[in-house]
Amino acid sequence: MGDKRHTLAVFIGRFQPFHIGHLDVLENLSGKVDSTLMLVGSAYRPRSWKNPFTYAERKRFIDAGTEGLDMPVDVLPLIDTLYNDRSWASNVRTAVRLYMRAKGLDEDTTEIVLTGFEKDRSSRYLGWFPEWTMLPASPSMHEGEIINATDLREAIFFPGEEFGHISRRFGNRQIAQVAGWVKKNPALAEMIQAEGAFIRSYREKIRTAEEVFGHPIPINTADAVVIQSGHILLVRRGLQPGKGTLALPGGHIKPNETALTASMRELRQETKLDVPPKLLRNRYRARQVFDHPERSERGWVRTEAFLFEFEDGAKFEKVRGSDDAAEAMWVPISEITPDEMFEDHFSIIQHFVPDVATSYSSILMAQIGELAQ
Repeated sequence: MGDKRHTLAVFIGRFQPFHIGHLDVLENLSGKVDSTLMLVGSAYRPRSWKNPFTYAERKRFIDAGTEGLDMPVDVLPLIDTLYNDRSWASNVRTAVRLYMRAKGLDEDTTEIVLTGFEKDRSSRYLGWFPEWTMLPASPSMHEGEIINATDLREAIFFPGEEFGHISRRFGNRQIAQVAGWVKKNPALAEMIQAEGAFIRSYREKIRTAEEVFGHPIPINTADAVVIQSGHILLVRRGLQPGKGTLALPGGHIKPNETALTASMRELRQETKLDVPPKLLRNRYRARQVFDHPERSERGWVRTEAFLFEFEDGAKFEKVRGSDDAAEAMWVPISEITPDEMFEDHFSIIQHFVPDVATSYSSILMAQIGELAQ
């Protein structure tokens, strides 16, 4: 492909989990490229129904599932930037550039090709890299249906068919890896299944309501971002969805209240923050709507977040978990990481608090160092 001496393919996906359809894409590259870099999206996110496996687990699945390919395949993480597509694309370019540098690939003598197929809105990134060659891939089919990870997750955690049929559909070697994980991690598998059951039930209720009204119905919520002395007030969720993850205090907006009023009510209910409403209003500094269509696995859930800044001091306002929050706590801003935050709450915090940073380059360098070992 071209006059350059090395051709590097870039294959981006969440691979939740890796299956035979992904392997087919890689096998299609054989003979056309010299090596492939797989970028695993939604890395360092907490476990959820949509993202049940960690980056490290998915990397192991991929390594085992690609064994025997006649082409080198390396894997690196790719973090989400839900509200900044330009930043996400920049992260992709950064990953490719640092990987090439580590592998000794010269930019002037390496042709980069991007592979994948346009399945839905999540594939729109395929048009964001005009400097690279596009190598389209075709979806893999089984008995007339496209093989996809969503159906695979359903088959794994809500089995309605024999294991042998699942293996034939999604790949024997690939399914063996995931089945081994489920066997070794029954408590985690049960947690993901419970999350999946909640999500399916929640969406079904929304669909029923939409059939009655004849149009999509957004769920409106409000969240509170409370800052004091370099710390942020968070709760640990006690219920599904996201049970056990850290989150901003918040919840649904009631019919008789504004979003600001709802954020203050939920804040006081979930954290028992003993601050009078009038004083709390005086600490209100900013607001922002967060409405990315993929921000919540429950469906179309919009939230409006409000920033409250308390005066720095020697003592924090006293808090304790209540309502549907298992606990409430003041967390140092410097210690917040996306792998334990509910839904898009890490992105919300980043919007209001510039001190929160994730050094993607540092993450990449650590992973690239492991590849070289």
